[in-house]
Amino acid sequence: MNEFLPIYIYFGLIGLVTLAVLGVSALFPSKKSAPAKFLPYESGIQTQTHLLQERFPLRHYLVALIFLVFDIEVIFLYPWAVVGKTLGAFAFYEMTFFLLALLVGFAYIWRKGGLQWE
Repeated sequence: MNEFLPIYIYFGLIGLVTLAVLGVSALFPSKKSAPAKFLPYESGIQTQTHLLQERFPLRHYLVALIFLVFDIEVIFLYPWAVVGKTLGAFAFYEMTFFLLALLVGFAYIWRKGGLQWE
């Protein structure tokens, strides 16, 4: 217990600071909508303020998450492919299980219609 006391104190302070920041931001919300806020900054593209009133479709986030999952798959697959022969049979079966789990996830996404763009 004594060896982890600094870690517990650190996490406690993180929680207190987080709650304090959330509390202060709830007490003093920023509702500034001056016309200068929507002027083009460096890109020269005029911000369309009506887009800020609408909800952003959740589909974009889901596609981004699916992309990240399968992108990380490639990150794990490439180093294994480079040294695959020297790792032996255990590494082959482990990677087979990993690819099987990803294939099940891919089939689940496909069946749920996650790859269909409306």
